[in-house]
Amino acid sequence: MTFAPALSLPRLLSVESLSRKIAQWREAWELHRKYLTLLEELQSMSNRDWDDIGQSRLNAHEIARQTIYGR
Repeated sequence: MTFAPALSLPRLLSVESLSRKIAQWREAWELHRKYLTLLEELQSMSNRDWDDIGQSRLNAHEIARQTIYGR
């Protein structure tokens, strides 16, 4: 027989935790927008520009990711 206290009920989100989640989502979205903007700028560079900085066009995603997210 199962007792009522032993039942696991879903935990309701408090207003504070919900606002924290929304703030985290907004921050993540803003970082993603910055990543896409930088990636677009890198992809618009000419092959000569890439040669000047000593990088390959294939590194555009990695450069943007490291610049924005630091990973």
